Amino acid sequence: MFPAFDWSAIVFLLAAVGLCVFMLAVPRLLGGRSKGFQKEENFESGVVGAGTARIRLSAKFYVVAIFFVIFDLEALYLYTYAVSVKQAGWVGFFTVLVFVVELLVGLFYLLKLGALNWSPIDKHPKTPRLLTAPANFNLANITKFNGIEELTTDPTGKVPAQSSGKVNQLPE
Repeated sequence: MFPAFDWSAIVFLLAAVGLCVFMLAVPRLLGGRSKGFQKEENFESGVVGAGTARIRLSAKFYVVAIFFVIFDLEALYLYTYAVSVKQAGWVGFFTVLVFVVELLVGLFYLLKLGALNWSPIDKHPKTPRLLTAPANFNLANITKFNGIEELTTDPTGKVPAQSSGKVNQLPE
């Protein structure tokens, strides 16, 4: 009338529950209790903690985590293909080829959107580099040295900041 029970499974479940209750109850009954500020303070590896563990992280760290999971799964799929390459045959090869091409297209799309550019400099368009000198540009005139008088005063007539006011005067 009743279906046959698997007594070994029931005994296993009762033993697991009993072990959990034992591991939770015995330390509570036998363990000492002490309270205080120093007892409740976080302490790890000999270093007293400073601040809180609840810090705000930038969204880019979550993007890195998502990329890690995606590419970790990609490695898992490619590993399973590599293990069974003989059994998969050409159908498996073309399936993996489509998979890799799809991932590369997605990666290039993210690069085009700028999802992987994190620094503020990447958000602004780059200024073009000068390939030729501007008109009326003469480096020799800019760097020409006219004598010791240039070192004692700048064009405004003040002593340069580099000398801190102590300038050796030439004998007259």
